[in-house]
Amino acid sequence: MRQKEFVILPKHIIIGLLVFILVALIGYTLIPQTITMLTTPRPAELAAREGAAAFLSTDIQKGQTFWEDSVCKVASKQGCEVLRKSFSPMLWPAVEKSKTRQACQSTNSKLTKDQPAMENSNHAQVWQIELECKDLNNDQTNKGQVFVVVSEAQGDWKFERVMFSQETSDEEK
Repeated sequence: MRQKEFVILPKHIIIGLLVFILVALIGYTLIPQTITMLTTPRPAELAAREGAAAFLSTDIQKGQTFWEDSVCKVASKQGCEVLRKSFSPMLWPAVEKSKTRQACQSTNSKLTKDQPAMENSNHAQVWQIELECKDLNNDQTNKGQVFVVVSEAQGDWKFERVMFSQETSDEEK
């Protein structure tokens, strides 16, 4: 029986190494950029996450004005006005009564509704935000979710408000 011999020429080794190096370089430059692009939050998502975290981070020791100001930093002008005139007078007495001190951060988000701009309204989105809130009095951590509305004006996304539970039944489907 005849034995088969495989002959590998030096030029084939060099070409193979060059192809391997080229593929490795392309992978090294493209893969991190692709991962970054896929995992970087979109501006609307970032506005929703920051708004939800600011809204739920209440600290009786820092006071109502501090809380309002921190939410208004990430909110639209209209969202800030609604907070100061409606939400704050309605919610802050409960914060005072329970001596709430919590710091929240978002852990996950999901776009549930995208409403294009109309004649009399800006482009708006509804996001489901999952949060972890740490009780600053006893270091316990709670998890929860809220739905928030964000809107775009002049290319900038801003937090509008947290939705009431009655409004979210359609979003949860």
